[in-house]
Amino acid sequence: MNHHRLVLGTVQLGMPYGINNMSGKPDFDSAVNIVRAAFDRGIARFDTAQAYGDSEEVLGRIFDKLGIGAQVKVYSKLHPGLDGCDEEAVLRSVDASLKRLKVDCLEGLLLHHEDMVQAWDKGLKRAFRALVIQGKVKAAGASFYTPGKCFEAMDMEGLDLFQVPSNIFDHRFEGAGLFEKARERGKAVFVRSVFLQGLLLMPLDRVPSSLQHALPYLKRLEQAALDMRLSRQALSLRYAAQRWPSAYVLFGAESPAQVIANAEAFSVKAGLRMDEGLFKDVPENILNPVLWSKT
Repeated sequence: MNHHRLVLGTVQLGMPYGINNMSGKPDFDSAVNIVRAAFDRGIARFDTAQAYGDSEEVLGRIFDKLGIGAQVKVYSKLHPGLDGCDEEAVLRSVDASLKRLKVDCLEGLLLHHEDMVQAWDKGLKRAFRALVIQGKVKAAGASFYTPGKCFEAMDMEGLDLFQVPSNIFDHRFEGAGLFEKARERGKAVFVRSVFLQGLLLMPLDRVPSSLQHALPYLKRLEQAALDMRLSRQALSLRYAAQRWPSAYVLFGAESPAQVIANAEAFSVKAGLRMDEGLFKDVPENILNPVLWSKT
């Protein structure tokens, strides 16, 4: 099994998240069961952030309860409102994250937004270097929204983790050659939004009026999944596993059953055969949730 490539995203443990989330933030016992289900299946990587509500604190309590704090690999992100040029503020924020998470070291610390990269050579790199020397952070990186800024950052010294959105609809980073360049540079890529914040899994009759323009593409996805005798969830994960074999893949879950289903779908080795032209023309106002109009 290739579950070592899976990363459990935990934003939903700290706040309600996802357009298809009908259950809201899980209570603590449910959160424990979600993390336990992941860890029992060899998923020991967890993605969180200082801005994800109380996700870090919840994770720390869970790690403590399950006694797995020394075995997990946690990736967190600096709060986007933090002044990246204030070295002391960065160091204090990481100490606070470690305390909340009840771990001694972060496997990775990322800039939450690509715009924070502007501060990298203005003190931020020095702060990260200090954290690595102190044994509090193993590697640094950033979360990106646009291929252009991601490419620029890939040549910056000290940034080794790149988190990007990609899914069966969204080929922007792949088309720009990001995955190939990352392999050449020895950088690690983490694919997020594999379900496009839940839109790819949403029942067709529940798609909001503001996203009716996504319906033709969702219907194509539904038909492709039916043709392969798969759920849209399984198709999305198998696509990610096959399409980006060197990348880590993030997924969220609202229940242990979802964790188990996702892990099983991702581990299937059977190759997918799908019309490559099905989703080549998906517009950016579907691919980028920031552009989803509010209703």
